Amino acid sequence: MIDLNITLIIQLVVVLILMVILSQMAFKPFLRLMYARREWISDMEKKTQELKQRLEEMMEKYQEALTLAQAQGTAIREEIRKESLQKEMEILQRAREEANSLLQEMKAKIAQETEIAKGQLQERAKELSRNIAERVLGRSLS
Repeated sequence: MIDLNITLIIQLVVVLILMVILSQMAFKPFLRLMYARREWISDMEKKTQELKQRLEEMMEKYQEALTLAQAQGTAIREEIRKESLQKEMEILQRAREEANSLLQEMKAKIAQETEIAKGQLQERAKELSRNIAERVLGRSLS
């Protein structure tokens, strides 16, 4: 059987005293350190989640701004295209008008020169007719 003597009680008292001392000097500070670390990790996880949420919100705003800028760019590009087409049409219309005006001037000038040439030809024809008649008749008609 087991002998219970005083050494067992002394060892039990030493173990209890050692447990109290270790509890105060090692276990409690270690546990406080562990709890503090858990709280710090928990806080960091919360901050990380908040930062992720802010990042998502900022990305949504960025995408909205980007979409708006693209729409505005498309509208501006379309407006510029319309303006340039309008200017092109105006330039072409002016060129047609100038060409028509120039053509009318040229036609008038040709008609005028034709009339002058006809007049000159009629006088020349009269002169030639008179010369031919004088030669055929052998006398002067004047």
